[in-house]
Amino acid sequence: MAAGGRIDAAVEAVDGVLAENPGRYDAVLLLGELLEARGDLAGAARAYERAIRARSGSAVAHDKLGFVLARQDRVAEALAEFATAITLDSTLFDAQYHLGATRWGTGDLTGAVAPLRAAVRLRPDHPEARYYYGATLQKLGRLHEAAVQLREATRLAPSLATAHLHLGITLQGLGDLDAAVASLKRSVALDAAVPDAHNSLGLALMQNGNGIEAVETFRKLMATHPSYAPARLNLATTFMHQGDLASAVELLDEVTRDQPDNAEAFYNLGVALKQRDDFDRAEPALRRAIALDPRLGDAPFTLGVLLWQTGRSAEAEQQFREAIARTPDSADAHYMLGTVLKVTGKADEALTELRTAIRLRPESIEAHQSLAQLMQQRGHADAARAARHEADRLTRRKADAQASAFALSVGRQKLIAGDRAAAIAQFREAIRLGPDNADAHYALGLALQQAGAAAEARQHLDQARKLAPHLYSREGRS
Repeated sequence: MAAGGRIDAAVEAVDGVLAENPGRYDAVLLLGELLEARGDLAGAARAYERAIRARSGSAVAHDKLGFVLARQDRVAEALAEFATAITLDSTLFDAQYHLGATRWGTGDLTGAVAPLRAAVRLRPDHPEARYYYGATLQKLGRLHEAAVQLREATRLAPSLATAHLHLGITLQGLGDLDAAVASLKRSVALDAAVPDAHNSLGLALMQNGNGIEAVETFRKLMATHPSYAPARLNLATTFMHQGDLASAVELLDEVTRDQPDNAEAFYNLGVALKQRDDFDRAEPALRRAIALDPRLGDAPFTLGVLLWQTGRSAEAEQQFREAIARTPDSADAHYMLGTVLKVTGKADEALTELRTAIRLRPESIEAHQSLAQLMQQRGHADAARAARHEADRLTRRKADAQASAFALSVGRQKLIAGDRAAAIAQFREAIRLGPDNADAHYALGLALQQAGAAAEARQHLDQARKLAPHLYSREGRS
């Protein structure tokens, strides 16, 4: 007998039992499950409602009713049933999981956290619960926590493509681009039909300096999903990163013709044209982006720079003020406004803006240098000297950081060549120049571990984890 025939026979048998005892809870619950399996969602919902009447305190019946209601897109009613089930029995995994996943689906990320956390606690080995919990944390910006959950989801279910996708996006946000690319490639290999996975992979490749592969990824995405709008825009951005401004402008001209309301496309077009010194075309593109999206702070800032470069200081000041209104914590916008005000003789306002820029970005060498010049002009020799001293200190620290990165690179080359002693010396030099260089601590720790210096190796590995837990957590690389 076919599966459908077996279900029909089972429904008939249960109906017989209920004819004799209409209020029998287990029979009504079973009837709901059979009707649900048959695809009769309305009938299943009525059966689960009967089960609730037969046993009013049944968390299971409320959960099952909620699940069927959700499948019928009666989401608000479903959420209420899941919540009732949890009130009746907070240890019911299905109810916690269904409530969390449904809230996630509706965009109620904050509301999804507690039930998904409870679901993971109740069933630590459930990969989908881990996935939804991790994806929720990722969207809320809690990336370190998200990475832990999503790694565990991929360990529990290696073929769960969407978990690899969100893990890759999370690692990308944490700056671990090598691991992000690996996760996103795994997601694409598992399910090539998801355009978001290809798009995220292309972006990660671009950020990781692999522009050629990024271009190939975006071109393939455009060929297989021609209606996927972000692909062309991201391909153009990749061209810009590679310095191929001609290709970027050509593609962005096409995007803006097809999508005349795409503010990001007009902004990128304006940036590309500005980089080509085509100010006449860049200016209207940037103004169009500003008009289309009142939240876009980068557009008025970039237009302000263009106007400043072309000698229109009053208009530049206006645009920098607009950029600050849109993005009050933009250190760059405050610095540029301070620069314009300083040059145009508005010293008091300039001082306020430069100090704000430094507060927002204390490591800004240029802001400290401008502050020193302004203080010197105003006759405040001590304040000018202090600002110059800080600018010099930051300049030395920047140079040390660059030298540290170079020493680390040399050390890695020595290690590849088999000269471990020279590599260790270079890693130590990298740490001397940059005590906060997590990669150098990690590289030295591994090299010392290989050399048998276990105690010192552990110190440097622990320091790497402390400085960059998202890269070197015990759940991660090490």
